[in-house]
Amino acid sequence: MSSMPEGTELKVELKFFRPEYEKALFEDYQVSEEQEKYTALPIRAIQLCREDRDRHPIVILVEKKPVGFFVLHRGDRIRSITESPRAMLVRSMSVNLPEQGNGYAKQAMTLLPKFVSDYFPDMNEIVLVVNQHNEAALRVYEQAGFEDRGHRKSGPVGAQVLLHYRMNRK
Repeated sequence: MSSMPEGTELKVELKFFRPEYEKALFEDYQVSEEQEKYTALPIRAIQLCREDRDRHPIVILVEKKPVGFFVLHRGDRIRSITESPRAMLVRSMSVNLPEQGNGYAKQAMTLLPKFVSDYFPDMNEIVLVVNQHNEAALRVYEQAGFEDRGHRKSGPVGAQVLLHYRMNRK
């Protein structure tokens, strides 16, 4: 899948969603049929963000081009996942199908703690829920430093693993 020469690493950035990203995220964005079971497409996730001010749409950019997407969610509505009042939940994480296999998701998740610290300094933990059968996603998150502390919950397509990233505070 990867089209980059070995040893080449493009600059991955995380940015808040802006209207200029709509075409890339709404019209030209796709995930595999298997991935559709586990994530919401950006067009649906952004609609939910517009209805809930505690949801923040984030775009993964490579060389200024949108290649992926996720939502950061905080507040009382995530209490079914975590009791921590200072936790940020990652939702709807995906990378556009033609861009998959280049390591963008891992790079984005590696950048995430600093992004959360910069824009949401009151947060002390990042959490996310992954279907236990979504092995590729589990690998990406664990390689980026997320921990499986053994918490499980039932989800729409089976058991889900709750992963944690404890923010370092100076």
